[in-house]
Amino acid sequence: MSLLKSWLAFLPVALGLFMVLLDVSVLNVALPRIAEDFHARMSDLQWILNAYTLTMVTLLVLAGRIGDMVRRDRYFILGMGSFVLGSFLCAQSWSISALIAFRIFQAIGGAILSANTLAIATELFPPGQRGTVMGLNAILVASSFALGPIIGGWLTTHFSWHWVFYINVPVGIASIALAFMLLPPLKPKERVPMDLAGTILLAIGLGSLTLGIIKGQDWGWYNQKTLACFAIAVPYLIAFAIREINYEYPILDLNLFKIRNFTVCVSGTAIIFLGISSSLFVVPYFLQGLKGLSAEEAGYWMIAIPIMNTFVAPIAGRLSDRINPKYMMSLGPILFALGMYNMIDVDVSTKYWEFFFRLIPMGIGMGLLTSPAFNVAMSSVPQAKAGMANGTLRSMNTLAQAMGVAVGGVLVTHNMKNYLPGYETLVPDPGTMSMLVSLAKFNPLPLIGMVEGFVDSMHFVFSTMMWLPVISSLIIAVFLRGEEHLKR
Repeated sequence: MSLLKSWLAFLPVALGLFMVLLDVSVLNVALPRIAEDFHARMSDLQWILNAYTLTMVTLLVLAGRIGDMVRRDRYFILGMGSFVLGSFLCAQSWSISALIAFRIFQAIGGAILSANTLAIATELFPPGQRGTVMGLNAILVASSFALGPIIGGWLTTHFSWHWVFYINVPVGIASIALAFMLLPPLKPKERVPMDLAGTILLAIGLGSLTLGIIKGQDWGWYNQKTLACFAIAVPYLIAFAIREINYEYPILDLNLFKIRNFTVCVSGTAIIFLGISSSLFVVPYFLQGLKGLSAEEAGYWMIAIPIMNTFVAPIAGRLSDRINPKYMMSLGPILFALGMYNMIDVDVSTKYWEFFFRLIPMGIGMGLLTSPAFNVAMSSVPQAKAGMANGTLRSMNTLAQAMGVAVGGVLVTHNMKNYLPGYETLVPDPGTMSMLVSLAKFNPLPLIGMVEGFVDSMHFVFSTMMWLPVISSLIIAVFLRGEEHLKR
């Protein structure tokens, strides 16, 4: 297949991945309107997001494994069709319960798409030509963070929250049509029995772990429900590992983690995704709550990250097929840490362009790390297990993002208690914070303390979490074998 045909074939795959990645951040903006229409409680709104995340994390490894055993082009179309139908049903929801149920259905399609994108790329592009397409993948990942609030805010403001889901329908149909026309037959690499027992063990273990992480902040980390989630997760995950080691046809071949470069890339990217989500988690509260911006405006304030990533990621990906990727991958997290350091003294008086330039190292750092890391990880595993590897990589990164939000929340509330003794574990939503800022102008001391305390807590999060990218850089510098990747 010529390089042009490969790029045309990957176009519908890229569209599908971008829709899945965008779906979480684009929905955040619409939640207040959904709450108004359905008279929903905060816990209901959280489950609209949590149901999607839980389903994705639970199914990613399974979805990737199935992709190795079927025609991946047809499997992609099935996933795309499920995601489009789920999006349409979400827009048609008549209650919060229906919306949550349809979000679960939507996430099934999302898991199929997300767990097979990189595997499809490895089939369409031979070794030595994968770096650029991995750069495109990294662009889509980074862009979803900042573009989601912009797109979601515009659709919600000018139309309604339903269009946050309806927008997926024409894009998805176009992606399916292009897939029928452009995707070549991608034949199955393995035909083996499905590990049903391993699937159940992994689903319960990962599902319980993820639920404990995302709800621990609300329930309390020492609450019986949180501890029960972790208590269930540990034995099930241990049982899953024992099952996979001893079963002839595992859903996740743990021997993949014996492949040094694969394990280093999974570890390095998971650590930095943990750092990204824990630190950027507090920025919308600052921009919308303290500076009084709309969600759409806040997206523009953060756009430096995807802009710089768009320039850097394809170049870094392409270079990773030409030079030892270890050096770029080690430098990327250091630059990201520099960007986090730049945010330590941001305050309410910070202007747009100053904020923009402070974020630039983060965008460059993400581009230097993610596209070479995806390239090295997928090139290091056997082609027959590409879907399994893709699903594992996505699952670990998604779990790391969920953990990052939890860690960021813990750091904020822990530091807030230095300003307001007895402060609860919940972080106020941006709307509540904006109201408190307005009241603080009339100088009631507790409210001034809350505003100052949150700014200081945001600085505390950045100064604490900036060491995670440094750890990621050290792991890559010490353990990655870049020469081995080039030989492949």
